[in-house]
Amino acid sequence: MREMIFLFSFFALIHCSKESKDVASEFALTEEDKAAALQVHNNARTDVGVPPLTWSEALANDAAAWAKNMASREQMYHSQNNSREGQGENLYMTTATDREHSGRNASQAWYEEIQLYTYAPINSGANDFAAIGHYTQMVWKNTTEVGMALAVSESGATYVVARYSPPGNFIGERPY
Repeated sequence: MREMIFLFSFFALIHCSKESKDVASEFALTEEDKAAALQVHNNARTDVGVPPLTWSEALANDAAAWAKNMASREQMYHSQNNSREGQGENLYMTTATDREHSGRNASQAWYEEIQLYTYAPINSGANDFAAIGHYTQMVWKNTTEVGMALAVSESGATYVVARYSPPGNFIGERPY
């Protein structure tokens, strides 16, 4: 009986591990897109003199869960701060069919907010935070890690989520 319990537990462990890995990989960026997205982030950071980010699979897994949530609702919206404690978040949605480059394209769109940015503390009145908040999270001086994922909705929209640790965009502080 003890051997049967062990075998069942071993089978359940393998089955659950395989199942969760498949779910996570379903929402992962390709290795090429992951590298390109990280490069866009780190180029933006180099431009302002802050250290590069490293990729975090844990953050990518959290991003995957939120991307899946948005795709299932066909709606882009930020998660509540308490559900992502200790993480910053950037969102992107596209109806383009080029999903292999969604991470890079999202990162590039966030970076392009630099054109609207005036160096100033967050919410100081110098900037429209809604227009520059993705960029400032990308270059936030204390952020060290990023993870990204995507999900495709039934209508074909692609939702991309980036999670950052530690988070940035603190009111009254400058990003770098």
